[in-house]
Amino acid sequence: MTNNSPKCIAHKTLIKNRLYSLNNYTYLQHIIESNQFTIIEYKKHANSKPVSELINRLGIENEIKQNDSFLYIKNNLKFVFLYADISDEDKCSLLRHELGHICDPDLKINEMCYSKIKKEEFANDFSFYTKNPGFYFKLKLFVTKKWKIIVSMIALIACVLVLLAMINPLITEPSKPRASDVLTNEIIDNTYYVTPTGKKYHRKHCFIVKYKNNLTKKTLKEALDTGYKPCLICNPDK
Repeated sequence: MTNNSPKCIAHKTLIKNRLYSLNNYTYLQHIIESNQFTIIEYKKHANSKPVSELINRLGIENEIKQNDSFLYIKNNLKFVFLYADISDEDKCSLLRHELGHICDPDLKINEMCYSKIKKEEFANDFSFYTKNPGFYFKLKLFVTKKWKIIVSMIALIACVLVLLAMINPLITEPSKPRASDVLTNEIIDNTYYVTPTGKKYHRKHCFIVKYKNNLTKKTLKEALDTGYKPCLICNPDK
């Protein structure tokens, strides 16, 4: 895409005016007037007195009858003539087309008048790309317009993530050992408990010996050699 292509010129026009597309009469009017052109809305018949006098003075009666829009450029006079009795959508379409002529880098204001403008293809393409600039252009323009907000949001998210990473260890409770882990450790330890007067050997968690202080620790072999039997409640051999 060359710098003077209609697509490039259309995108530059949108970027300059910070617009995602051109389909609004007010915006089009503002851009055209910023290029020192005046929009004159006319009717095919029965125009207001000021408009009729201007048409007669410029001698463009035939152009008024034959066209719905056109440029008039001569000396210091620069007008965009636009047919008044059409829909707003059609007006926008015609104004985009005429703006394409105005933005055409090959248009020489001092040498050309409305009857010499031949580059309709450029104006048509310009009109298309200002109405439909494409998704990637809109995304690029959005980032350009909102980059400060985007950077601020990214920085805020980064700060929140760092803060969470710092406080997470402080609020996370250490996991408590599960009962099954305790039992497993006891079994692996192979330690049993007996009372002075009892005839059974128990695991430490057995409620018969759990709250007693005068317990004796024994291995399984010691318990069996001294005549102790396994407790039927805690089943220490399982």
